[in-house]
Amino acid sequence: LMFFIWLFRVDFVAADSGGIAKGIQVITIFGMLFYVINKYNNILDKAYSSINISGKTIIIFYIYAILSTLWAYVPTFAFFLSLQNIVIFLVLYYILNRLKTFVSIETFFIVFSIAIILYEVLLHRVLENPSLFVHFLPAASSSAICLSYSFSELISNNKNSKKRKSILKGSIFFSIIILVTSTSSGANASALLGIIIGLLLSRKFKYVFLILIISIIIYFNQHLIDNILLAIMPGKNLETISSASGRETLWNIIIEYANKKPFCGWGFACIERVVTNTGFRASDAHNNYLGIYGGLGISGLVLIFLHIFSSIIYSFNKRHKLGYSGIISAICCATLNGYSYGFLSGKACSITVIYFIIILLSYFYHKVKVYE
Repeated sequence: LMFFIWLFRVDFVAADSGGIAKGIQVITIFGMLFYVINKYNNILDKAYSSINISGKTIIIFYIYAILSTLWAYVPTFAFFLSLQNIVIFLVLYYILNRLKTFVSIETFFIVFSIAIILYEVLLHRVLENPSLFVHFLPAASSSAICLSYSFSELISNNKNSKKRKSILKGSIFFSIIILVTSTSSGANASALLGIIIGLLLSRKFKYVFLILIISIIIYFNQHLIDNILLAIMPGKNLETISSASGRETLWNIIIEYANKKPFCGWGFACIERVVTNTGFRASDAHNNYLGIYGGLGISGLVLIFLHIFSSIIYSFNKRHKLGYSGIISAICCATLNGYSYGFLSGKACSITVIYFIIILLSYFYHKVKVYE
């Protein structure tokens, strides 16, 4: 209950709506924290000591983000947003730690992710835009991760039960609908990468070759691109895609100010506040890597890339085991999507939550010994 209240606040209530909005966010985050601490003593210490390299590196990254409070442009802002991500990660760790079989863990991931996405898309259309096609980044990006995971697992060489295949197919069908209706070019491109990674891991090279041929044909027939974009992303065209939907100006300003504090940055999630105070309104960097560079500097970028690379390598070494092909595809999908959506560099949202679950899956899939 606290989680979905928190998600409602993040998605649909502006921070400048007054103290009530911020109060709801603080109460729900600390409420979830106190709940898991009460249920699981020393959860941070136990989680860090037991979890794999993927989990350890993301915890280290956000602990460093908390430390950036010491030099942050807005200390309270940097502290709360970095602590918020650690709390969400620990809440998910607590839930998954209570599940004892592979099937229960994977089913939780898929069902919970779909519930979050459905919650967002329905409320967004009821409260803000009652249209079928709506540009809504959180749901689109979350669907891209779900699609990447489910597709890769469905086509993997691992033996799947009939029930599991049905769940994976349902996840794919649902994710495609949300991707098309959410009109996000970044999410669609990320989902395509996840599908390609899944095909490569399953050694279905002829399909990768087919995608490559289609891409080459489209490249040499640029007029086809607008027609394709209009079909899958209404309101988009080649010009808006090539300019990242007009984000280039924001990115150039972020780079300009980030270069003034290149090593440690302006404090976690604070580069947007710095830019906003220059007169250019920037609620989100729309880019993980520029957001982290501006907030935590080169040192932050080193930590996040260490996390990404170690997570991919860890799961790649276990790619023949159930679940890991999907994890690799999902991480690659989220990594690419990070170039258009700063879900790790600032405010948490649904894709942050779903990405954290993916990272935790890489640990809990190895931990559990029972299939169902």
